[in-house]
Amino acid sequence: MTDATLPHQSLRELIARELRTQILGRELSPGEKLDVGAIAAQYGVSMGSVREAAFLLEAEGLVVVNPRRGISVRVVTPTELLEIYAVREIIDIASATLVAGADDARVLDRLRAGQERIEQAWDAGGFAAGLAADLEFHVLLAELSGNSQLSAISSNLADQTRLHLQPVEAADASIRARPPADLHTAIIDAMVVGDEQVIQKAVADHYAFSRTRVTHE
Repeated sequence: MTDATLPHQSLRELIARELRTQILGRELSPGEKLDVGAIAAQYGVSMGSVREAAFLLEAEGLVVVNPRRGISVRVVTPTELLEIYAVREIIDIASATLVAGADDARVLDRLRAGQERIEQAWDAGGFAAGLAADLEFHVLLAELSGNSQLSAISSNLADQTRLHLQPVEAADASIRARPPADLHTAIIDAMVVGDEQVIQKAVADHYAFSRTRVTHE
C-alpha cells in the first residue's frame, strides 16, 4: 500500500478500513490520539492520505478531527448512545416492515439463523462476541429490507454503538449481562404476523431494554 501504487481514492479508503478495524477491534481506544506520522510510515503513504482517511472516519462518527489537537478516536457519551438507539429503532421498524411486506420465508430464515448466531456467540465468547453478533443481526435486517439507505445507516450506527459499549464492558455489570433471547425472536415473530403495530411494539420493547442497560432506570 503506497501513494504510488494505488489510486488516490482507493488509498484513503484502504487506510480508513484499516483504522476502522483497529478502532472497532479495540486496538485503538476511545479518546486515543492517532499518530498520523506513524500511521503514514506504517503503510508507506503520505500524512495527507492518512488525514483524508480520517475525514472519512469522522463522517462515520468514529474519530474526531481537530485542527489544533489532531485526530482522536471518538468518545461516544451515554446521551449520544441513547440518541443512536432512537434512530436505530426507527431504522429497524422501517426495515422490519419492508421485510414483512415482502413475505419471503427465506428472508425470515436468515434472520432466525442470525438470532441463533447471537446465542451461540454469547455461549462461546461472552459479551464481545455476543455484541458483535447482535449488531450483525440488526445490520442484516436492514440489508434484507432491500433499501440501501437503511442498510448504510444501520451499519454506521452499529459501529457507533460498538464504539461506546465495548469500553464500558469491564466496568458495568449490567452491560455484560446477557439479553433475553426473545428480544429478537419477538421481532421475527412480529414480521411473520405482518402487522405494523405488532412490529413497532416488538422493536420498541427491544430498544426499551437497551436503554435500560445504559440508564439503569
